[in-house]
Amino acid sequence: MQAMVLSIIGADKLGLVDEVASAVAKADGNWLRSSFCHLSGHFAGFVEIMLPKENHSSLVRDCHALSNLQITLLPANEATSTNTKRIRIKVTGNDRKGIVSDVTSALTRFDLNIVELDTKCESAPNWGNLLFSANIVVETSENIDTTKLRAAIEGIADDLMVDLKEK
Repeated sequence: MQAMVLSIIGADKLGLVDEVASAVAKADGNWLRSSFCHLSGHFAGFVEIMLPKENHSSLVRDCHALSNLQITLLPANEATSTNTKRIRIKVTGNDRKGIVSDVTSALTRFDLNIVELDTKCESAPNWGNLLFSANIVVETSENIDTTKLRAAIEGIADDLMVDLKEK
């Protein structure tokens, strides 16, 4: 058995996750964890599975037959560090062009690895413009000064609110 990551993208349709799950089961794979989303009519996701090496080709073939999906099957990266900590960051403020780039640049300056990033824009009630929000999980091996990190993100714009929590 080998840990593998299956990436999937294609037009969304009813029953798509069930079809992928059936293909994984048919290939004698064990579904460990997954992350999926629906964006602008498309389905995208990742599945971590344990799969016998001899069944890799059949899983790829069966997934390609599903709804014109674009798929990739890669070996999982087993290297994990025990000396890391994770910090959950929530950022909220008025949306504007370049906000994701500004936030990720601030995180890079602190040598943080982004392991999860979920962003969205929603209509702000009674404001008439879009409200940007990001839920971010970062990983660091250093003792980071979260006060300085918060100040760096809040310094991007006057209206940004930042909440930090160690995981």
